[in-house]
Amino acid sequence: MIVNLSYQMTIAFSSPVRNHQFMLRLLPRLASGIQVQNQQVMITGEHDGGRFYDGFANRLICGQACEAHSSFHVSYQAQLSRSEAPLTEQGLLASVYLAPSKLTSCDDKKLSVFVELPSLYQDSSALAEALSHLVYQRMTYSTGSTNVEHRVSELLDNPVGVCQDYAHLLIALLRYYQIPARYVAGIAQGEGQSHAWVEAWIDNHWLGLDPTHDCLVNETDPYIAFAVGRDFSDCPLNSGAFTGNASHTLDIQAQLTPLRQNQ
Repeated sequence: MIVNLSYQMTIAFSSPVRNHQFMLRLLPRLASGIQVQNQQVMITGEHDGGRFYDGFANRLICGQACEAHSSFHVSYQAQLSRSEAPLTEQGLLASVYLAPSKLTSCDDKKLSVFVELPSLYQDSSALAEALSHLVYQRMTYSTGSTNVEHRVSELLDNPVGVCQDYAHLLIALLRYYQIPARYVAGIAQGEGQSHAWVEAWIDNHWLGLDPTHDCLVNETDPYIAFAVGRDFSDCPLNSGAFTGNASHTLDIQAQLTPLRQNQ
């Protein structure tokens, strides 16, 4: 699969800030079988792009914008290809993706009540797909209803949220059934902004699941991963600190366009 990726991120500050130090996870994740044909990165301030990695093998762009500024802009354009073989990169031990994490830990009894699934499935893949479909059915999508610190324990009482919440709830359910699962942040065709989905470690490969859209994520599907982690808190696409008393708003415009193989 070959795709064109266009990603624009702008942070608008209510008043000028200085000494803005940033860390971005906005480069395609090479460990997820993605190859970069060509790319162009433009970022406010000085940066060192893609030479650093975090503990989950996500590429980092680290830098700073020292001068006073009221907006911070990132532009990324690339042509990418993706392996059509199943993703077998295990990275961290699977046990890391079984343990409770900051945003997915919750009471097992509440999870068991939420599930109410038949006890027998043909295999772990069938169970994982059933759990993903359950999240799709039980959750209600509502923009602005939650924030990045929203926890699964809150979702069980009020299953309303966005793609991040759908992913966290599915991760908690998979781990409840002893299936290692990790959070994936990236881009999917048609989203217009960043997206989140899940990968489950089953039969020595990562099975992609998108509970927001009730579908599997296969190697030929137009999804590009930027970062993975135990949950969102391990892999925010944008983080940093600055000097100044200012609030900020974030705007993301993204487009993923599959290309024909002969283009």
